[in-house]
Amino acid sequence: MVSDRTENEPDEYDPEAEFRDPDSDSITIPRISTEDAGSDLRSDLKSEFEEDESVSGLSGSETDVDSDLLTQFWALVLVVNAAVLAFALGLLFFIFESEVTYSTYLVAAGLVLTGFAVYRYRVFQRTNDATAPADDDDADRPTEPME
Repeated sequence: MVSDRTENEPDEYDPEAEFRDPDSDSITIPRISTEDAGSDLRSDLKSEFEEDESVSGLSGSETDVDSDLLTQFWALVLVVNAAVLAFALGLLFFIFESEVTYSTYLVAAGLVLTGFAVYRYRVFQRTNDATAPADDDDADRPTEPME
């Protein structure tokens, strides 16, 4: 094979030349120094979360929300998410697959779940209003004038 290069032409630059290991035929991968030379991913994540918690000043156990309210909230979130999923799947089955039966069942399930969510919300609101102490705002209201 004849080379088309002349002797006055410079050699091409080889970007991997500086990484070649003279003792073997392979290329060496350079080491990059890090801030914590001995740390691993788990300790890095743990230290980041500890910093975030100390900055916010709140921990998971210190909340201003009643545990019953928190339980009701997450139960309603799950029920409403299931209702939205049922509505969406019912609509998708009807549009793309022309499955009237499945879409009807799914939309009906979405309606039942929505009704259940509204019922639970209203029951909790009534029981919460009944157990709540009377506000002092009632004293500020003017009474009806007597005749």
